[in-house]
Amino acid sequence: MDLTNIVEFLKERHLTISTMESCTGGLLASLITDVPGASSIIKFSAVTYSNEYKIKMGVDKEVIDTYTVYSMETAKEMALKIS
Repeated sequence: MDLTNIVEFLKERHLTISTMESCTGGLLASLITDVPGASSIIKFSAVTYSNEYKIKMGVDKEVIDTYTVYSMETAKEMALKIS
């Protein structure tokens, strides 16, 4: 499924998406917003390149310290906090 199909899928179901990215530097949000009509499904995006801003956005510092910023645990925290 390409991004155009994903955007249409979300639009049809009146669903939205938000992203919190770090190492990708906002690439995911950029790719989504390249799709016509994506403004109706992408409501918020944050590039939290520093740990300071991940923590300000609600990511648990202990998760970052324990598992590193590159871990699945930190990625899950970022996804939960942005939602």
